[in-house]
Amino acid sequence: MSDDHTTTQSPQKPNTAKGKSYALAYRMIKDAMEKDCPLQAIAIEESIITDRLSSTLNAGKVKAKPCNTLGAALRKWKGNPQNNESPSPNAVLFDKEMVKLLPRLEAWWRNRNAMLHGIAKSACGEGPEIEADFFMEKARTAAEEGKRLADSVKKWTAKQVSKARRAKKRKLKS
Repeated sequence: MSDDHTTTQSPQKPNTAKGKSYALAYRMIKDAMEKDCPLQAIAIEESIITDRLSSTLNAGKVKAKPCNTLGAALRKWKGNPQNNESPSPNAVLFDKEMVKLLPRLEAWWRNRNAMLHGIAKSACGEGPEIEADFFMEKARTAAEEGKRLADSVKKWTAKQVSKARRAKKRKLKS
């Protein structure tokens, strides 16, 4: 062990490390929900969703700058007219399943923002935007939907990776 108390770890293959990271994230979501800490679950769910969307954005021929937030990933996905950005040129991003998923992701993202930023938010001299009694119920619902969306995005991404691998094998055989 070095003086700064860090340990060196043997390098892992990226997919092995990613798998362990995801296992930890899903375990933490489960623990947060069991302990009635939905905001923690929401934050982790956003991390998973953002990672998968950002990864897919970077999987095509046109590489995109990695996205640090879900909002950035959604803007990159759909394009951002305010910055003269066009939608991502990766056609896979617009298959039927993702076209159905995008509005749910956007709605959840807005709700996620309301939950994470709204617990004590209020205009000067007014009560909170979301009453405390209703807040936890709404946060739990957002966390449950976030888990469903994280699962859906992760499943969709895995399906796209599988399709790409099959296409690559077909191309190599030709």
